[in-house]
Amino acid sequence: MWIVYSVLCALSDSLASLFNKQLVSKKQDAFSISVFIHGFGAITMLVVGIVTSEKLLVLPLNAFLLLIATAASAAAAGVILLLALKKGDLSLIAPIQTITPLLILIIAIFFLNEAPKPIGLAGIMLVVIGGILLDKSPKESFRSIMIRIVTYKPALLGVAAAALYALASVFDKGGLKLVSVGVWIFYVYFFVFLFVLPVVLIKKRKEFVKLKKHKRLLLSSSVFSVAAIYLQLLALKTALVTYVLSIKRLSSVFAVILAYLVLNEKKALFRLKGAILMVVGAILIGIS
Repeated sequence: MWIVYSVLCALSDSLASLFNKQLVSKKQDAFSISVFIHGFGAITMLVVGIVTSEKLLVLPLNAFLLLIATAASAAAAGVILLLALKKGDLSLIAPIQTITPLLILIIAIFFLNEAPKPIGLAGIMLVVIGGILLDKSPKESFRSIMIRIVTYKPALLGVAAAALYALASVFDKGGLKLVSVGVWIFYVYFFVFLFVLPVVLIKKRKEFVKLKKHKRLLLSSSVFSVAAIYLQLLALKTALVTYVLSIKRLSSVFAVILAYLVLNEKKALFRLKGAILMVVGAILIGIS
């Protein structure tokens, strides 16, 4: 079942990225968007928690510390990714996020003692390589891709966001051993909201008010963002972090397709060559 959750998570994540790209393309502020999304998520999970009689106010100390670390990482990653989307194409930024499984693989081995099986490891590498191919233009070499990643600012921001999301995912795995999925999401979103809110209140109040012009986009982004993290955590409860995040990176394939169909990013189709490798990699992870 975790595979189904992971694939649905990838689809939700790509849709959230699409709506976020549209928002920042309309000159909307990244911090203001982040505050709204996380405020929406916290309220949603609070209502769900009350309806399902979750114990929201009772947290072990170690869970609280993990929550702070997760929220700080997620808050920084979310704002950085929005800034990357504002400065670059969705079809270019999304594939860069495929390095996340590789980062998680390293972190998980040392901190969670999670080592994938050989077939699963092969699947992870195919997902990463496929992601690089998604980022490759028709006549571009792998060397030029790496040069572009380290010199193109939106790409650098995408890499930084990927690293922070990798760290947050490892914290998520630890937190889910202590509390339920709903409780964990509520507190992570609530703390991220608290972290970003002062910036908006002090420096971005006018930009936050402007969000009223794009209510539908903002609500759509919020719904799919919350759905993506909820599905991701459901999958994490029964599967390795590296496996779940590898399959989640199929969102890059969905994002490239959506960028072509909705945002009219014509170069997006050239990046579909890595899609087959990513799908094969996801299959290998599933059968491992």
